[in-house]
Formats: sequence, C-alpha cells, structure tokens
Amino acid sequence: MDNRGKSLNLGLGKWLIFAYLALFPLGQLIRVNYNFFGLTIPIHPLDIVTFISVPIYLLAVGRQPKVFSHILGFLGVATFSLILSLTYFPISSVFWGTLYLFRLFSYSTFFVIAWSTARKNESFKGVLFNGLILVAFFSAVFGWIQYFWIPDLTSLRYIGWDDHLYRLVGTFFDPGYTGIILVFGFFTALTKYLRKRQNSALILSIFFLLSVAFTYSRASYLALLAGVIWLVVKRRKFKVLFWVAAVVIIVILALPRPAGEGVRLERLQSVYARSLNYSQTLAIIYTKPLFGVGFNNICQARTELFAGEGFQSHACSGADSSLLFVVATTGVIGLLAYLSMGLKILKAVDHDIYGQTFLISSVGLITHSLFVNSLFYPWVMGYMAILLAISITDNESSTG
Repeated sequence: MDNRGKSLNLGLGKWLIFAYLALFPLGQLIRVNYNFFGLTIPIHPLDIVTFISVPIYLLAVGRQPKVFSHILGFLGVATFSLILSLTYFPISSVFWGTLYLFRLFSYSTFFVIAWSTARKNESFKGVLFNGLILVAFFSAVFGWIQYFWIPDLTSLRYIGWDDHLYRLVGTFFDPGYTGIILVFGFFTALTKYLRKRQNSALILSIFFLLSVAFTYSRASYLALLAGVIWLVVKRRKFKVLFWVAAVVIIVILALPRPAGEGVRLERLQSVYARSLNYSQTLAIIYTKPLFGVGFNNICQARTELFAGEGFQSHACSGADSSLLFVVATTGVIGLLAYLSMGLKILKAVDHDIYGQTFLISSVGLITHSLFVNSLFYPWVMGYMAILLAISITDNESSTG
C-alpha cells in the first residue's frame, strides 16, 4: 500500500477514535436489541465503531506495537477454546461466544489504530488524553443528572438489569461499571495535576472523587484506594495519600443514607450474591479446567449446570471476577496466556504522564476486576485501549 493509502487509513482511524469518544458517555442509553432468527442480539453503536477498525487494520500495512502479538496469542487460545466447545455445546449457543470473541478482536485492532494514529505525535496524544478526561467528566455529569432526576431505578429489574435506589448509576445502568469509569477519570485528572499543577485538573479530581463516592460501589472505592497507594509508593507522594484519604473519609462519613439497601456500605446481600457467583464459576471451571467452556459460553454452562437465568439476563453471561471469567472460558492455558499478555503490556509503557496514568489505572482496574468483570467491559476496554495506545514507547513496534 502506498503512503497515500496509509494516510487515508490513519485519517479514518482518527475520526473513528473521535466517534468512539463522542458516543462513550451515552453508555447503555443507545443500546439497541436486534432480533436475529429468534435470537435477541444487543447492538451497541460503540461496537459498530470498533468493528470498523477491523478492516482498517487489515488494509493498513506498516508498523504495529510488539505487544499486539501477545494480544493475538491470547485471542488464539480463546478461539481454540471456542471451537473446542462445539463438541459439547450446540452451534446456536456457540454463536454468542463468537460475537463476544469478535468484539474482543475488534477492540484489539482499535488499540492498534489508535496507536498508529498517535505514534510520534505528542500533540495528538495530548488531545486523546484530554479526551479521556472529558468522556469521564460527561459520564459523571450524566450520572448526577440521573441521581437527582431519576434516583429510583428499581424498575430496571423488569428488563434484566439490577435495581438501584439513590445511587449514582449513570448511563451504564450499573454503579460498579460507572464507578470504574469515574475512577479512571480521577486517576487521569490527578496525574495531570501532579505533573502540570493545573488547578482545573485538581478541581476535576475532586469532582470525580465525589462522584465515585455517590456510586456507593465498594469495588470502586477499593480500586481508587489501590491506585492511590500505588502512586504514593511509586512517587513517594505521601501528602497525596494524606489528602485523598482525608477527603475520602469525610465524604464517606457525610454520605446520605436514604432508604434502600444499596446505600448501606455494610450491606451483605451483594456479598452473598457475589459468593454464589464465585462458587458457580468455580464449578464451571472444574468441568473444563484446561481450555474452559469457550469464550464466551459461560451463560450456556451456567444454565446447564444450575438451571440459571436465560439469555436475556445481563448477569448470566458474566462472572464477578475477571480472572475467574478467563479461567472459566479459556481454561488454565488461557489464564497463562492472559497473564503473559498483561505483563508484556505493563513492561511496554513509557514513564511519561500517559504511561503513569495507564499504570495507576491498571492497578485500580485489576483491583476492581476481582469483584466485577470489568476487564472485559466494552467501555473499560475502549478507555484502556486508547490510554495504552498513547502510553507505549516509540521503540515498542514491529513491522506488520
């Protein structure tokens, strides 16, 4: 392909990234359910955007990040486990796993497109970095609008979502997922403040901190705490830990406690539900420990083993731990490939503001993913893909 073709692809890639960022804060509001031969398929415009990155990637010939080969390694194991699952699941069930796997591949190519577009372009890296702060900001704003306008979301249980009352849930319809996006926003704004001492970044950090608090998501609290502790240890910014801890304690003590189980931080109902989910996922792992039940056939496996919820349930196809999800769907082999990929990615990032933000966000995300399957949440994958794309060192590339 000539240089003109490459420029065209990269130009299209830039608009693709902007489209993704523009749609990001709308969350599940723009989700559409499509009926395909009796199967209800949820379609997200964000998925369509990332799907477009696949042909762009296939047509673009040039350099790509070295870590992409490790991403492809895990995708290869996931593909094999999915094909293997045809021996014990009907093809109609495996069809769902194929869609999830293609989504994973499309987000991987989206990362490559973002990396190719931002490589050796510091100004565009800055644009994307600020864009990530912006999408987290609007996600928080929409969350506050929901909190004051529609605080009672208990009716969502009739369409397959969890019911929530007096919590900042936002457009993602889940305080846990909303919480991790806001935690990302806090880390991004805080890192920018520590590097550039901009008062606007400090104000945004406080705004994100307050927003996270009103999600009443304990997994998000732990993610935020883990990231801050890592930052303090890494940069010896003990004053940061003191001030963040002080603000967090004051905010938590001052949080309103209206009616509803969800606003009680000592609530046990979700702990019991998560324990049940863990035990079910471990039972699924026990049935197919080497290569798993196929990516992502966990709902089919749960239904057969426990007569669980049907395919319309949003909880059926998930696991309340991302690592358990990896083992259940791709087995021990998949887990090894995934951990190897993660380590290579962490070693590839630079030590600039972007790399530091990616590392602190990764610490928070890994902590969060122990309680919520956030590693494979589309918005999380997209956010981290863009952040990783601007964080990798220039020498972390190879000829495609």
